[in-house]
Amino acid sequence: MQARLLSLLGALAVAACGNSEPPRPAPPVKTTAKAPDKPSDGLPPPDCSVKIDRNLSGPDIVGMKLGMAREDALNYARCLNKDTFVSFEGTWIQGLRSYGIKLAPQVFVAQFGDSRPCKFSSMDEMNKCGAGNRAWTHVAEKITVVSPGVPGREKVLGIWREQHFRPGEMPEAQSLLPALVQKYGPPQVTQKDGNSWMRMDWLHDASGTPIAQGQRGPHCRSISARGNESHSWSDACGLTITALVVLSPDNPLLAKELNVGMLHQQQLYRTGQSLQTQLQAMEQQRREQEADKGKSAAANVKL
Repeated sequence: MQARLLSLLGALAVAACGNSEPPRPAPPVKTTAKAPDKPSDGLPPPDCSVKIDRNLSGPDIVGMKLGMAREDALNYARCLNKDTFVSFEGTWIQGLRSYGIKLAPQVFVAQFGDSRPCKFSSMDEMNKCGAGNRAWTHVAEKITVVSPGVPGREKVLGIWREQHFRPGEMPEAQSLLPALVQKYGPPQVTQKDGNSWMRMDWLHDASGTPIAQGQRGPHCRSISARGNESHSWSDACGLTITALVVLSPDNPLLAKELNVGMLHQQQLYRTGQSLQTQLQAMEQQRREQEADKGKSAAANVKL
């Protein structure tokens, strides 16, 4: 009797195993692609062998000088920091008629710092969206370069550099002033607004002579210290340099920003005039070349 019971239990166990379904595979886990931690401007690696032309005279901003070729300046700015992101702006000199000639962007901006992918969940988040479709939470450095010109002959005519210091890394504000004077010489104008900012301006007339201290000249105005602000320039004014030290609201003895801009006003003014003339000459040359080809084509026309 006991043997039959064990046999019956064994048969039931075999039957149960035979009727069981094979295990189903687990559903795939959905993963979302992570946005890159660092912004990418899509440019090829820069040429860091670029050297500053020794024939270029005058002051510099972080090694960059007015008169540099645009491509050299672009490579040089990108090589200052390996995480530099570059964006381009099309126009600086307004109202040009290009006649279909493809001009390089007149402005490029090289910056690095902390950023994250843009969010579009609210208007506030959308307003934070900036270069590279990123929200820049901290821009450590931004270099703005103006370099208009006909294709292949673009030259740097304006440079701006902004530095934004983090808490704990802010330099003493007063120590920056003698360093700027040592680099650019005595300024023509010095200003201070309480515990907000300190500013110095170096102004030269069209001949290159420094304007007397405390004066701006009848037609020579300072430029803004940041590249993205409005500027004006005059044929009566030459090299212009502006430095703006923004003080920390928590401790006015420290600087939270250092902004330096450099522009040769006369050269930029005359470049704007000559650039349109050069574009017109290039268009006229194109028309004449097409007309010459048309002469040979006209000989084959049967009347």
